[in-house]
Amino acid sequence: MATFLVPACIRMLLTFAKDKLTSYANKIDFIETGAAPMPLEDMRLLCQVLPQTRLYNTYASTETGIISTFNYNDGECLAGCLGTPMKQSSFFITADGIVGCKGKTLMMGYWNDTETTAKVLKDGTIITADLGSIDMKGRLRLHGRSDDVINVGGYKIAPTEVEDIALAFSGVKDCICIEAPHPVVGKVLKLLIVPDVDYNRKNLVNYLRSKLEPHKVPVLYDEIAEVRRTFNGKIDRKSYR
Repeated sequence: MATFLVPACIRMLLTFAKDKLTSYANKIDFIETGAAPMPLEDMRLLCQVLPQTRLYNTYASTETGIISTFNYNDGECLAGCLGTPMKQSSFFITADGIVGCKGKTLMMGYWNDTETTAKVLKDGTIITADLGSIDMKGRLRLHGRSDDVINVGGYKIAPTEVEDIALAFSGVKDCICIEAPHPVVGKVLKLLIVPDVDYNRKNLVNYLRSKLEPHKVPVLYDEIAEVRRTFNGKIDRKSYR
């Protein structure tokens, strides 16, 4: 069998049904994921649970079609890596660090909306809202969404980088990194955590300090019951702004 699962569904399976998933390891040909960034810790755990399964991280959208894909269970488990372009597609990085896409899979335009189409599609090219780079092997590497980046003290921080590190801590079930007002410096990072049974805030802070640059370590913390998500499993960042 093979299937497509968004990262939130994969996390649910790994959390609540890892043993059951392991029992099907020799029956799953491949699992493709997309729609949202997948935490590195989840990628590594899925590779352990399904060592023989092809695990694809795919870059695609309604506007672009499938642009590239990467099997992270083939020797290199790399967060944010989306592989080389498909045969009918190509990508490039603008001077602002934004991913642009070309190829035969791009949309013709939004239905009856030429004004919005003109903002997104120009000369057969779609400029996305994704921040990225191309590595030495020609693979696309995503660094977050340009509209999600938090500017704190002149530093531009991708919240997904903070979240990936926090999710690797055993006491964190789920989390979201947001910006919050501060009476002295104006704006700081705040981490909202869905705690697990062994959660300890002090230990988490020390862990983040050991893994992140100082300006990327959240100043404020709070525990919540759940992280708000959209219908397809993406973190609903807009609702926290």
